[in-house]
Amino acid sequence: MDKRMITILRPTAPPEAPKSSASSFALDRPLRGLKVGLRYESLWRSWTFITQIWAENLRRDGAEPVLVNVGVRVGEIGKKTQADLDAWVNSVDCAVTGIGT
Repeated sequence: MDKRMITILRPTAPPEAPKSSASSFALDRPLRGLKVGLRYESLWRSWTFITQIWAENLRRDGAEPVLVNVGVRVGEIGKKTQADLDAWVNSVDCAVTGIGT
């Protein structure tokens, strides 16, 4: 019986670092005293639920949560939704959107 040592080469490059497609930003200060916007859609029950948890945690940490429900986006109701969203954007220091998905 012939015992030989063989080396198996793996001709593949190491994997690339994962890339995130979502933009994120860091605050340059503590949350205390900030108005933090939370955008949600009431049709997504999980989103509504998680937004409430975020609001509780923000209050605990000294921030003021400012919630906006983005609903219908067409017709007259859509115009009101857009006006509500514009007012909300101008009333907060930062915002968390897209949660609960």
